[in-house]
Amino acid sequence: MGLDAQLIAIGPFSKAVLPGLEYPTQFYAEVEEGATVITNVFTAITSELSHDLARCFAIGAMGLGKHHVDAGTADLPALKESFGDEDVSRFVLLSDAGFQFYYLPNA
Repeated sequence: MGLDAQLIAIGPFSKAVLPGLEYPTQFYAEVEEGATVITNVFTAITSELSHDLARCFAIGAMGLGKHHVDAGTADLPALKESFGDEDVSRFVLLSDAGFQFYYLPNA
């Protein structure tokens, strides 16, 4: 069985975080300032990429019991190598805006 994983972010909506969210701007037109929103940040669709994602946060690939990750522990150069500059920029924007991050393995 393969492994997929993702890192989601949960935090307060503001117009400043729109570039970090996954849907087009118009989808957030009715969202009130400060409302809690959820977005995918990194999606790892292969076992190898899932292991890379977990390593970037110093957790095991299954990460059970360690779903909440500290953005400050992120290995940004490794994340850029695996996911690219754009996704890492989104991650940093959301982190700076006070979002919390959760690692979700799916095996």
